[in-house]
Amino acid sequence: MPHEHKTASDTAPHHVATRRAPRLIRHLSIMTLIEGSSLIALVLIAVPLKHLAGLPIAVEVVGPIHGTLFLWMVATLLSTMATGQISPGKGGLVFLAALIPFGGLWSHRLIDRDIARHRAGETAS
Repeated sequence: MPHEHKTASDTAPHHVATRRAPRLIRHLSIMTLIEGSSLIALVLIAVPLKHLAGLPIAVEVVGPIHGTLFLWMVATLLSTMATGQISPGKGGLVFLAALIPFGGLWSHRLIDRDIARHRAGETAS
């Protein structure tokens, strides 16, 4: 009996879109945590180093990193909203929280609660 060679398409799950959406909201949860942490680093570490210790390099390094992470988080948020994984209202709250130090930590917790509810609904089915 000849050995059958399986291709990637033979072994790939048939419901890729169903699996992709939860991964996207998990990605958003992680991004809110990382972006929020970078804002905290900018406001509580880099800015005081610039003004109190005369080290503008701190803001020159941390500022662009935070800006990039912020844009990445917003793109992820918009993608998550476009796929219906988060409501526009909750998405607006996540965006506003990203503008406030420690708001990203709140958003991370908010999104993680939704993920936990989603998982509980899957296991109950």
